[in-house]
Amino acid sequence: MILKSPKSRLFAVNLFADFILNKIPKEQQTIIQVVDCLNFYLIKGKTTYKDLLNMSEIIEEFKVKYEEFLPEHINGKKLSHTIDLIEYNKEITKSKNTLFTYHNTENCSYNYIQSNAYLTDNTKSYEYNYRLIEITDDTYLTYSSEFPHGYSLGQGRLQYYYGKYIMYNIPPSFYIHDLTMNIPSENPEENFECSNDELLSPILDMFDFDMSWLEKEMKKVDWCNELTNPLEENGVLKTRVKDFII
Repeated sequence: MILKSPKSRLFAVNLFADFILNKIPKEQQTIIQVVDCLNFYLIKGKTTYKDLLNMSEIIEEFKVKYEEFLPEHINGKKLSHTIDLIEYNKEITKSKNTLFTYHNTENCSYNYIQSNAYLTDNTKSYEYNYRLIEITDDTYLTYSSEFPHGYSLGQGRLQYYYGKYIMYNIPPSFYIHDLTMNIPSENPEENFECSNDELLSPILDMFDFDMSWLEKEMKKVDWCNELTNPLEENGVLKTRVKDFII
């Protein structure tokens, strides 16, 4: 994942996508994607929710609540130039396969190289793909919000959180730099895969993949906090499993 700098275009579209998502009941199936096209914003989405959102009110509330985080081009008139293409009352199938990579850091979504770079200079966004890549506002012509931002729990976000829960429970005595997991939405206890063969059996022994408790907890969360406090982690995800021995 890219570690986003506050006041960057990438940060803004992700934050706005999650802000809109927070306006829809979390038991609904929803995908919201926000695209910054420089001279206007495109809001594309699909949801099982039936009630139309008042996007004008949402935009104004967003600008006021997150004024300190937003780039100048958003705090001005630009965000008033939007195209709203959200489709309501639509059937959406759950994502079946979800592949995530986690790191042995305070927030396992980000590699320690990203985290260290961010702590040094948080005016820049960083992507880690075997090397540190700086993402500036001029890197791309458009910026689109990215998973998990704008995605509801039923669209892979719950599995993403459960993978973090597993990662934080790996005993410190078993040092691992990073770990890729495939956590399917259907029968995950039977179809779970991970990139470390030594961990596969212990994980299957210790985790029942019943995510109902985690779903209940994550419905209470303001998902925008994942962006405004990127190096902090939700304490629920660090709940310890007893007797996890490898």
